[in-house]
Amino acid sequence: MAGTLRADRVGPTVPAGTVHGLANSLRRTLARGASPLGRERAALLTGLVVGDDRGQSDRTSDDFRAAGLGHLLAVSGQNVAFVLAAAGPVLLRIRFRYRLPLALVLLSFFALATRFEPSVLRATVMAGGSALAAARGRTTCGLRLLGASVVVLLQVDPLLVHRAAFQLSVAA
Repeated sequence: MAGTLRADRVGPTVPAGTVHGLANSLRRTLARGASPLGRERAALLTGLVVGDDRGQSDRTSDDFRAAGLGHLLAVSGQNVAFVLAAAGPVLLRIRFRYRLPLALVLLSFFALATRFEPSVLRATVMAGGSALAAARGRTTCGLRLLGASVVVLLQVDPLLVHRAAFQLSVAA
């Protein structure tokens, strides 16, 4: 341990804005919907879907890592792909000119709902870049898109490097 953090008091809080309120409502709805599964399974579901692993036991995490499936417990590009796949039928029915903006709003809301985990931010920016290229009728190179996504994210928030490294060390 490098240090200890102690809080003697917490100041007043303010209600979440509309968008944050919707994201929190989504998280609460998911937790309520998962509650009949029991505590352990509900924690696993919320962890798999939005990355909320607070209720997961160390045993579950250890079992997933031992099976080589520890990456499933971290919300990432797989979850972004699931969101786009689930929204695909609706997006395909919408006029072409509204499809890209709606997909970008959906990706942004999912990133908000997962509380901007670095892996989700990377996947969201990559998916947005890929959607933008597809809307322009161009193909994209995955490595080039990954590099551009990392550069953009680090320009917006250079401390993402430390958050991502911390998450990797905790997951290992």
